[in-house]
Amino acid sequence: MAIRRISVKDENELQKVVSNDVNCIEDGLTAICNNMPIDSKSNIDVLCHDEDGQLVIVKLSTKENDNMFFEGLKILTYINNVKPMLKFSYKDFKINDSKMPRLVFLAPSFSAQLVEVVGQMQGIQMDLYNWEYFEFDGKKALHLESAWLSEPTKSKPRRKKPEKPKPQKKVETEPSKKPEEITEEVMLPPREVQLEPEKESKDHGKKKSIFSI
Repeated sequence: MAIRRISVKDENELQKVVSNDVNCIEDGLTAICNNMPIDSKSNIDVLCHDEDGQLVIVKLSTKENDNMFFEGLKILTYINNVKPMLKFSYKDFKINDSKMPRLVFLAPSFSAQLVEVVGQMQGIQMDLYNWEYFEFDGKKALHLESAWLSEPTKSKPRRKKPEKPKPQKKVETEPSKKPEEITEEVMLPPREVQLEPEKESKDHGKKKSIFSI
């Protein structure tokens, strides 16, 4: 059974992967939009709301990058100021503009310094997740491991997290041929995505950090 880590170096590609499966981050998340500019230099990677209507800003990176923290705070300030406008503009979404938005950072890794800074922050709910993208048994999925979780996130009911899949050991009964190496390069075309209100998903009851089709 082949398991292959897929390299994602284009942030627009990563945005699409996350937008299509935001529940790999947290059960009950609904994607509102992605790649939404707030000025000439910054954009919202993925904007969601949770089951309580609280806005969730997902900040992505394809590499370890401490600057994403400052970009996230800048976007948080902007979104917090325009919450009523967002609620009016996205009427079909359940947005609660009485709550301060929260931040979720996704990166392949985080520096110890950044994790320490996030842990010392007061008054802002922030969560850090390391991500990996895999192809497994013909399926592709994002696998997340928490690097830091805020207390409100920790207190939420969480399903048992499946382990990262491992290749099955093959018992050889005769000399085997060397398996053909997988060389396919998986690249998703980058494009800006405007999402329609999410209907109740058939996959909503699945475990988080799963390997979905």
